[in-house]
Formats: sequence, structure tokens, C-alpha cells
Amino acid sequence: MKKPLAVLVFILVAACLIAPKFIAPKHQETVVGLVGKINKTPGYSAEIISTDLAWFGSENKVLFTLDMAQLDPSLQSQNIDIELVLDTHYGPLLFSNQGLFGLYATTIKIDGNEQRKVLNWDENTPLYQLSVLGRFMGNINVVDKVPSFSNMDNTFQFSGYSGQGELTTSGFSYEGNLESIHVVDAYSPLKAEGFYVSVELNANLETIMQGGFYDSTTDFSLNTLSMGTDTQLSGLNIEMGSNLNPVTHLGHIEVSYLINEIISGSFKANDLILITELDNLNNQFFIDYKNFFDTFSTVNPSFDETYETLLVFMQENLDELLAAKPEFNIPKFSASFPEGRFNATLTSTLADISTPTIEALTTPEFWLYNTIVMAEIEADQRLVSKLTERFIASQMRAPLNAPEVKQQALMLVEGLVQQGLIRLENTKYKTEIHIENGQGKVFDLSFPLM
Repeated sequence: MKKPLAVLVFILVAACLIAPKFIAPKHQETVVGLVGKINKTPGYSAEIISTDLAWFGSENKVLFTLDMAQLDPSLQSQNIDIELVLDTHYGPLLFSNQGLFGLYATTIKIDGNEQRKVLNWDENTPLYQLSVLGRFMGNINVVDKVPSFSNMDNTFQFSGYSGQGELTTSGFSYEGNLESIHVVDAYSPLKAEGFYVSVELNANLETIMQGGFYDSTTDFSLNTLSMGTDTQLSGLNIEMGSNLNPVTHLGHIEVSYLINEIISGSFKANDLILITELDNLNNQFFIDYKNFFDTFSTVNPSFDETYETLLVFMQENLDELLAAKPEFNIPKFSASFPEGRFNATLTSTLADISTPTIEALTTPEFWLYNTIVMAEIEADQRLVSKLTERFIASQMRAPLNAPEVKQQALMLVEGLVQQGLIRLENTKYKTEIHIENGQGKVFDLSFPLM
């Protein structure tokens, strides 16, 4: 029994000693490949400035650069440089917080030495740290952290951020949390508490990188946001989702904005919901756009050259994008107030058109004559009356409860009813708006838009 056990131990020890020699080249190849992908992304560049290889690990220092001119042409030749330190240990035996076994464990750090001139945080902690664990079956686990810090005057306080995620052959998932951000100011203090982010990408890495559509959801939420001395928002959410129709190969994007409650002085509102969506988006167009940028960015063009070439690409591919008649819709826009509630919806799509020029797309006339829009708005009678009174009071600079304010508000609302612009049905005011061929219509009342 002792001899087989000794052989097994010998094999395990040999594997732990020999395996790193085979893992190292593959890992270094991956690092070089990631740097290459960064260099193909407009506005970003990366360079491996030093590499230190050892048997059980390696250290790569990468200079990451953000070209600010890509964000604002006036910032030409103004770049942001960040030095990244990639410290890697090779498996199969790892001493990582994420697991004992794996191909490699890499820690990516931004020391933040320059930032210590303006920020205070633990002297033994980097400003940012990302831990990556490569599993034997190809999965990758990530954990990232930003420590708590403040500015020198302690008027800006950041509680620290932590997140974790996993990349598999079928998708990517990630969750992150931030306790609070506090701006201490006697006149306009600000405090945000309970930030949370969740990402679910249901596609493999190749599909994600090609630039088209796939099933995904992203959720940003914030428990409370206090601004100034009398304004507070609670239950804030931004939810984003996308998907691809496997039959039509058309993409769909939906973005929802949600606020549970707003209190600002005497103003109060609840259950604010705004849902927007883009539909019938040609998947191949976005893949072609990504390929165009990947190829074009390798020649490091100026901003003007990039803009001119992009115009040419857009003109040559507009028919591909517009053929499916993309839509912009607002399926839901609503909120509740102490005086009542309102609801609104909007749908819009392109009419039958030939391929326009880029110049035509930049003119309001094109959209007025080539977009079909339908909108419906409904609001409680008391809410409309109170909002109209607030408007009249602000215009007249008179108290909200002044008799003349109420009289003028009543006349304004009744005038809209008489003109046929709104209708009163079961204690609710309603209106329907239709736009087509450059003509607007509210119920049965038609009028030219220009």
C-alpha cells in the first residue's frame, strides 16, 4: 500500500512542478492577445513595457492609454496613461482566495501613486485590484476591489467598491456593490447609498466581441440619493436589456428608468416609470460596423479622418440598417402624484423611403416627413388642474391658491377641450397624437408641422 501511495504522491508533486512550464506560454500569449484587442479599440491603446518570467509565475507591466481626443476633439494630444501590473501565479496548485486549483491566478493592480497626491487611502492597498482565476475547464472567475478613500479635506468620502463575476463558454455574469458616496458641502451636500450593479450576458465570448446582438440584462440600482437639503430620491433603477430574434436576425434594446419616490420641498411623486425601446435593428449592420472600426483603428487616424471615413461607411450601409424599418417606442411613461396619476405611450417607425443621404438624416424635416408617430396621454382630471395652476402661478408670479390663478387655469383647460386637443372621459383627460407625412393630428384636428 505504501508503494502505490508514494507513486501517487510523486506524480502529483511532479505535475505541480512541471505543469507551470506548459501553462506559462499559453498565458503570455493570452496577455499579448488582450493587448492587441485593446489596440484595435478606438480611443484606447496598450503596450507591454516589461515582462519578468519565472518558473511558477510572471509579471507584466502594461501601459494603458486613453486618447481623450476620441471623446472631445478639443483635447487633442491629451492622453491619460495608467500603468497596470499583472502579477500571475501558474497552477495547478494555487493559493488564491477564489480557489486552490486552477491554471493560473492573475492579480491586476493600479497602484495609484499619482492619485495619492489628492486622495487618502490605506497605504498598503492599490487604488484598484482585479483578481482573475483561470479554471481547468476554461471558466474564468474575477473579483475586483476599490478601497475606501477620501480627498485631503475629507469633503469627498467613498466607502469602497467590490464585485465578482464569472466568464464561461456560454456567458458572463457579474455583480458589484458600493455602500456610499458622500460629498460634504454646506450649500449643496450629496449622498448616494446602496449602489448595486448586475450584468448577465448570455452569449459566448466570440459572439460578445463581434458587436452584434444577443440576450443580455444589465441592472443599476441605488437605494437613496440625497441632493441639497430638501431633495431625496429612493429606489432608483436603470434596467437595460437586449436580444436577437433568431428568425429575423433583428435586434431589440430596452432601457427602463424607475424611481420609487421623489421628494423635493413640497413636491412629491411616486412610481416614476419610463421604458424606452429600439426595435427592428439589423444585426449584420452592427457586426459590419464593429469590423469596420477594428480594421480602421489600426492605422491610428486623426479625429477628422475617423469622422470622414465613418460618414462614408454609414452612407454605404444605411440601406442595410433602414430596410427593416427601425422603431423607437415608449411602451410606458407614468407617475403618481398626490393629486393623481398620468400614463403615456408612444410608437414611431419609418415610412417607406429610399435610402437617404447622411445630410438628410441631420435635418428635422426628414424625420417630420418620414416618421410615423402615434402617442396617447391620459391623466387624472385633478392632476391636470393642479399642474395647470402651478404653471399659471409661476407665469403670473402669484400665490398658488390665488383666485385669479384658479380662474385662469380653468379657462386654459376648458379652452383645450373646446379646441378638441383634449377630452374628458370618466374623470380623466385624454389626448391622441398622430404624425405622418409632415402632418400632425390630435384626435380629428389636423395641422401642418412646418
